[in-house]
Amino acid sequence: MTGYGGQADTSLQLEQASVPLQLLSPLAIEVLALLPLNGAELDAAVAQRVESNPLLAAGAVRRCRWCATRLADGACPRCGRLRPPYVETAETVDERETLRRAARELVPTGLAPAVDIVVGSLDEAGLLRDDLDEVAAATGWDPADQRAATAAVRAAGPPGVAAPSPRACLTAQATWHVANGAPALLVPLVDEQLERVAAGDLVGLADALQATLSDVRAAVHYLRTRLRPTALGRAGTALPRAAPPDVIVRRDGRDGFTVHVLDAADLGLTLDPVFPLPADSAAAAWLAGYRRDAQLFLDAVDRRAGALRRVGAAVVLAQHDFVDGGAAAHRPLTRTAIASVLGLHPSTVSRAVHGATVALPDGRAIPLAAFFGGAVATQARLAAMLRSDDPPRSDAEAADRLGREGHVVARRTVAKYRLALQQVSHRDAKQPSPSRRSPRA
Repeated sequence: MTGYGGQADTSLQLEQASVPLQLLSPLAIEVLALLPLNGAELDAAVAQRVESNPLLAAGAVRRCRWCATRLADGACPRCGRLRPPYVETAETVDERETLRRAARELVPTGLAPAVDIVVGSLDEAGLLRDDLDEVAAATGWDPADQRAATAAVRAAGPPGVAAPSPRACLTAQATWHVANGAPALLVPLVDEQLERVAAGDLVGLADALQATLSDVRAAVHYLRTRLRPTALGRAGTALPRAAPPDVIVRRDGRDGFTVHVLDAADLGLTLDPVFPLPADSAAAAWLAGYRRDAQLFLDAVDRRAGALRRVGAAVVLAQHDFVDGGAAAHRPLTRTAIASVLGLHPSTVSRAVHGATVALPDGRAIPLAAFFGGAVATQARLAAMLRSDDPPRSDAEAADRLGREGHVVARRTVAKYRLALQQVSHRDAKQPSPSRRSPRA
């Protein structure tokens, strides 16, 4: 495990991103491959390597993947989570059971029964037709806890699972697909124009959405071929296992933070200490190749941990108030600035940030990329103004009030932020968001 003020770590150092791979060392190539992987992808890479290399062993995991606490008898004494999935006994389970287990990993131990209630309330399509407050009243659970459990099920399952209706299921799928490269028109098509889509009125859709006919045609084709009003039971649909965070931030005293990233030893990865040594030289030479490969992989996992720790520690230090205060305390920060502070190439920082998640002291898990950007605090302040008892009467007035508070933006920029906030609010109104709760000890 590595952290602020901990032992010296090794991390990836590349002078130029344009260096051809054949000029890099085998270790550097291995680290480049591991650095962008998130927790679930790293687990898959570990499992594949352990399967293919007889000298690489996945032994007892030392620390919790979710909070970095040292494990006791295979479980975390702090948050109650079990060992990482790649050391668990393989079992054949159905889709609903896989969803239940994955969602349980996203909530404090005390909320696990509430997750079971939500999963048990899903219909054959994976939709939650029951009102959450009614479910809570019938089961005796606090409505906020029931909403938190529902949010965990939605996060653990495929897009659209636990939606209250087929249309809400489609909206959740559309939002996910747009975030992953689908046409941006997909969300307004589902939100506002399904009747025209059903009628095949492409010209009317283009007029309503102020888009070109070709863009509308592409979005409609994507909707018809990729989206379904069901979340479970679809052929070829695999439920993703909830991924543990890549970087763990723990409070160190009242104002300080410690940043942890688990290394190979923490994950239980070692060279197999009991593998029998061959007697003849040919077998020994064959085994030497596996030994080099295993040691290379262990070193690469440690280098990945070191690079992630350095980047994570630097961004937490730069965004100390953001960790404590949320979006309103966010400061403008770029990957280039962090690279300059650490003496790394910006592409190395970008690789480390890509897909990585951070577990914060209050129990939230956010993308590492959320620490970067230049307008997060401004947008948060604008959102607060719009929700206040005295909202600005125009974009110009909002720009003026933001400027007096130190957020200097143009009226046109305010209009863009306001429209984005309205879209988020529109989606949230259809699907209530859960309250944020800290993990219970």
